[in-house]
Amino acid sequence: MRRLKLIAILFLVPALIFASGSKERNEDVTTVTIWHSNSGLLEDAFSHLVDQFNESHEDIKINAVYQGAANDVLTSVNAAALAGSGLPDIAQLDATAGLDMMYAPYLVTVEELGIDTSNLIDSAYAAYDSQRGHIGVPFNASSLMFYYNADLFKAAGVSVPRTLDEFIQVAPVLYEKTGVYAFSGVPTTYELVTFLGSQNGGTFITDNRNGHDGVSNKVLFDENGTFKTFLEKWKALYDTKAVNNLTSGVSNAFYSGQCASMLASSSSLSTAIENTEGLFELGIAFVPIVNEEATGGVNIGGGCLAALNNSNAVKEVIEFMISPESQAYWTESTGYMPVNRKTIESEEWKEFIKDNPLFSVALEQALSSSDKVIGLWIPSAYQVYYSFQSTIASVLTDEISIDEAVKNMADMINANLKEYARQNG
Repeated sequence: MRRLKLIAILFLVPALIFASGSKERNEDVTTVTIWHSNSGLLEDAFSHLVDQFNESHEDIKINAVYQGAANDVLTSVNAAALAGSGLPDIAQLDATAGLDMMYAPYLVTVEELGIDTSNLIDSAYAAYDSQRGHIGVPFNASSLMFYYNADLFKAAGVSVPRTLDEFIQVAPVLYEKTGVYAFSGVPTTYELVTFLGSQNGGTFITDNRNGHDGVSNKVLFDENGTFKTFLEKWKALYDTKAVNNLTSGVSNAFYSGQCASMLASSSSLSTAIENTEGLFELGIAFVPIVNEEATGGVNIGGGCLAALNNSNAVKEVIEFMISPESQAYWTESTGYMPVNRKTIESEEWKEFIKDNPLFSVALEQALSSSDKVIGLWIPSAYQVYYSFQSTIASVLTDEISIDEAVKNMADMINANLKEYARQNG
């Protein structure tokens, strides 16, 4: 498999750099500053693209500045905007930035920048749609995937589950015949956007299209029954006694053979291949669906490139990053899925997939997903993330009932939405 060698992570202290697509001392060169969240293997691949752009452009140079994790980039952007101390020209952001960016006066939408998006994969581009336009273009696109130990599945004589009902049948057989848990993990918002959003061909967790058409006013999962339906299936799976309720260290448990499967982002594929090589055969599959009506597919996550300065230089940099060639290199180096249709139509991509078939699974799932299954843009996103996890864990251990769990989460999110409206009304 063509992939970059893992390099040592450079520990950089995030700094607020004064940059607005300004000219350097050489008046013929424009510097475009990007604040990004790529480290380790990802930084190596990103730096390669930056170097490639800089070497091929005499009049524009990229200044890439690592700011930490994706939420750290958003924190830095918000701090710079508040202080008036100089925003970057481009910020690499994830879905948790949606609510902030939708109302940020300094954001330049994709439409305002004039980028040609006709070749972008629909579901990936839809992930950043808002009432004012698209807040960014997908760059490091990913989706939830089902990772499994193919050796353990073969030893148990079971197939990869297509539905949660099938998983309920498979899990105890796996546990009995292999002596390891069939699955480890407790779902959070990330998983629930898929498990709830995929039901009935595509549904929303909150109104206003999960907050993409303006701040949500209320939760919908209590009315449409999607959270209850999911909890009933997940509780039945846990009751097989073949599931381990890990809330951290799930990937390590999977790599070390302590569980037969896990749910994780497709962006973890290169790392998973690296960590399982020589230990067991790694398998990747679509996320098991809640029921036969859950045909909406998955939410496209990962991150986007958001423009904070309207200039031809910024437009040119972003178009380079989402070009077929750049996306092919990025995908093959990191495990993220390509966002450009021309990438997947190229002979190079077809040859790569022939040699590395696991990399095609996330893309196949994304292409079969509805653009109605989109990320959740709500206030207190991280609080909600962990509340979902703790609430589900409480249901599984019979501390609260399923109906209580639905009501508790609905009340909590609705209270957050009401408080946000009060403070920002």
